[in-house]
Amino acid sequence: MPKVTLHLLNIFALRTGQNTVEYEGNTIQDVIAQFVKDYKNKLDESLLNESGTELDPQILILLDGRDVKYKNNYDTQLKTGDKIYLSYPISGG
Repeated sequence: MPKVTLHLLNIFALRTGQNTVEYEGNTIQDVIAQFVKDYKNKLDESLLNESGTELDPQILILLDGRDVKYKNNYDTQLKTGDKIYLSYPISGG
């Protein structure tokens, strides 16, 4: 299985106390599922879906700088060395 680095930005870094976490997984789904399992108790409910088993759909997930929504979303295939970034979308004026 590919080894990837999950970079935790803003609220994710604050809640987990980590900036990066190493995971193995074939898809974005594999990595995100493991992250939620590992850190569910540290994450705010607003970061998770209604069942508390996945991240809220609003969460920004980038793979090597590109939004996975424009790739294959959670089914996006990973390769060793990929960098995944998790961020809560920030907006304002």
